[in-house]
Amino acid sequence: MDLANLHIAPPCPDPLQRAPRAFDSGGARDRLMLAPPALQGALVALVSRDIAHLRLDDAQRLSHFPASPMVTLSWYHGVDAGLVDARGWHAFGARVVISGSQSHPTVSWAPTNGRGHMACFAPDVAQQLFGLDLAAIQDRFLPAHEVLGAGWTSFFDALLGAADDDAIMAVLSEFLGARWRLAQGRDSDRPSLRQFGRHWVEKLAWQAHEWRRTTGARQVERRVKSFSGRSLRQWQALTRTEGLFFAARERFESGRAFDWATLAQDEGFADQAHMSRAVKQITGFAPTEFTQRFIEDESFWIYRLWV
Repeated sequence: MDLANLHIAPPCPDPLQRAPRAFDSGGARDRLMLAPPALQGALVALVSRDIAHLRLDDAQRLSHFPASPMVTLSWYHGVDAGLVDARGWHAFGARVVISGSQSHPTVSWAPTNGRGHMACFAPDVAQQLFGLDLAAIQDRFLPAHEVLGAGWTSFFDALLGAADDDAIMAVLSEFLGARWRLAQGRDSDRPSLRQFGRHWVEKLAWQAHEWRRTTGARQVERRVKSFSGRSLRQWQALTRTEGLFFAARERFESGRAFDWATLAQDEGFADQAHMSRAVKQITGFAPTEFTQRFIEDESFWIYRLWV
């Protein structure tokens, strides 16, 4: 047996391992950019993370992501990224990866420092732009070339060759702008990040209401799940919990006192226990531990950037 040719996965830290936030003077390493004019209403945001110049240990290269309704297209430079689960670390095996909406929080890791980007889309928009079967990619991370086919190779190459975020936005506009203009035919006003999830779920609820005019309740439920990848009730629970995160951060940053029970009531949960279950389902952590990690842990960078 030729041991030199065997691929042995590097040891991955425990996904729950704590690691302090990394600070540096080299400028913003985590960025969030909103859609350019050509993609307003289509692209929710472009997220970029560049840690190539930092000395991070293994635990600091963990990244925690919440359950999310969005479809994401991700690509990497100098990073062999992958998911961490109960079985260990599994590399994506591709530089460009597409993922569907996620029912549960996820953790990613890479054995080296590098650069990564995520273009985030509403599910119905991703379906129109890329011709996706949303149910087929739900809760999955797949090589983009396998999902979308060879016709998108030049798009992937252009993304990988873009030198910075502005160049990436130009590539997204060039390849997706015309498709989006053709796919429109509805209100193209884009909601804010805080409003995005609720805005999309409200549209889905209205669509379900329209379907009920001609279809029975059970058929509507099946149609909603086929159309969006999950039930309307699941979508509504997800966006209610996202609203909780924004409200908690606003109170924290303004110095206002709050307790979890009051916050749960204000944000529409039945009680504090209901809120705690929802937060743990979305993030993997109870509210108090999530708050501590949000403030202190490097791996929670996406929450600090997004919320």
